[in-house]
Amino acid sequence: MAIKLHSYNIVRVKDGDSIINCTVIKLFKDYAQIKLDGKLFRVPYHMMDKVVGHELLMPEE
Repeated sequence: MAIKLHSYNIVRVKDGDSIINCTVIKLFKDYAQIKLDGKLFRVPYHMMDKVVGHELLMPEE
């Protein structure tokens, strides 16, 4: 089953034993750009487990 992603979804990312929740900022073909602790990271889609919420605040730009 696939998950449907949008910008500013909060997703659960699994990396081995680590599980974190982070906000999707931008979607690309092979990865999503996520925001965690004020920093941006690239995360491949296979590491995203499920959508756990939606960020209701407007992005800082």
